[in-house]
Amino acid sequence: MVLPNDECERIEALRRCHILDTAPEDVFDELALLAAQICRTPIALITLVDAKREWFKSKFGLTVDEIPRESSFCAYTIQRPGLFAIRDALGDGRFSNNPLVVAEPKIRSYAGVPLITSEGFAVGTLCVMSTVPKLLSKCQIRALEILGRQVSRWIALRCRAARMEAAVVGRDVSSTILKPEVGHASQANYTETINGKPGTVYATENLFASSRAFLLRRLALGLLRDEFSVHFQPKIELASRQVTGFEALVRWVHPELGLILPGEFIPVAEEEPSHIESLTLCVLKQTLQRACAYGWVERGLHVAVNLSARSLQDGRLPGLIMAILETWNFPAHLLVLEITESAFMSDFSRARATLNRLRAIGVMLSVDDYGTGYSSLAYLKELPLQELKIDRAFVTNIQRRERDLAIVRATVELAHQLGMTVVAEGVEDMATLETLDGIGCDGAQGYAIARPMGTEELAVWLETHCPA
Repeated sequence: MVLPNDECERIEALRRCHILDTAPEDVFDELALLAAQICRTPIALITLVDAKREWFKSKFGLTVDEIPRESSFCAYTIQRPGLFAIRDALGDGRFSNNPLVVAEPKIRSYAGVPLITSEGFAVGTLCVMSTVPKLLSKCQIRALEILGRQVSRWIALRCRAARMEAAVVGRDVSSTILKPEVGHASQANYTETINGKPGTVYATENLFASSRAFLLRRLALGLLRDEFSVHFQPKIELASRQVTGFEALVRWVHPELGLILPGEFIPVAEEEPSHIESLTLCVLKQTLQRACAYGWVERGLHVAVNLSARSLQDGRLPGLIMAILETWNFPAHLLVLEITESAFMSDFSRARATLNRLRAIGVMLSVDDYGTGYSSLAYLKELPLQELKIDRAFVTNIQRRERDLAIVRATVELAHQLGMTVVAEGVEDMATLETLDGIGCDGAQGYAIARPMGTEELAVWLETHCPA
């Protein structure tokens, strides 16, 4: 069996979830049951694909807890961005001799979707199986994909709560289980014994409240201690396949909690204006320093930095950015500031004023995750934008969903009419990349091109893929 190219990193991401070999949990069991009922199959599983085994976090219609990875349908699912389905396993050479097919439970059909972490790694699946040949309907496929995203969110939520609790009450994160709430959520907690040691487990709402307060305190210390670093993901021009620049992605490696992802700490940072300002400037300074040190400026490669909604409401931001550009003698036209659609809407007038001032400096402005927020033709007309990035939610399935392809094609045409370039995010395979090129999309970013990398690794990658 061919392993994913990022297998080592994928296994590390699975370990960071702290979910392998944990006790059953109602929320996962209910999602598996719902998948079985909607898809009308006798078997539904929530699986985690480890190095040599496939372990079942939740199982409906199956009695074993795990199987060898070489017998796993899901080992194929984690290598695809979307649904993997087998109508009749007996007629498929990959599975016709599989023990699960030739012996009990004598599986004939399979459909599964990968469980993707916020880092972009497929750690497992939500899958359904039947003992008769069948394919799911379009509605069932859609429901399975929605349920799969819910499972992924619960895994992320569980992982976050476990790590926060470990820091707050000194518990091993591998022992943490999210239990159903008892009585009033804000008051409830109870004691359980794990590995012979008593420990307090807080109900979810209470735990998350303490977690956010804990993160807010640690974030301030992290900024002082330089715990934040920047990774870079390449972007290419589709017509030439040449690298045009990189998006800067912030990483926080906490000395106690390990890797904390942006989706966890950015919302917390935005609660305190001084924190989000410090974090934004930290990322910007690191990005420009790397670009100058590694010769990206001389090669005309741009760098993109994300701005939060809170930052966009800060009238001092243009002046701060101009000062940093002058410090590093960095050409303003090589800096791209990416802003999500929702950032415009809390105070449109103030956001527009800030963006006009930033554009006057000479930096480029880009709409990030287009299509997932307050998509409006009004702001495309009113704001000084040069680039539009189509969210991966529309890009991932353009090979098999006509509506997604139609939306992407129309967006490309609209943006071009408005004088904007278009970049597709989340490009996971070459077929998608070719399709985007065919409809006139200008640029692409995603794992089909390269994953986010630290500066040293990126320097090696760049010399291989884009020699000076």
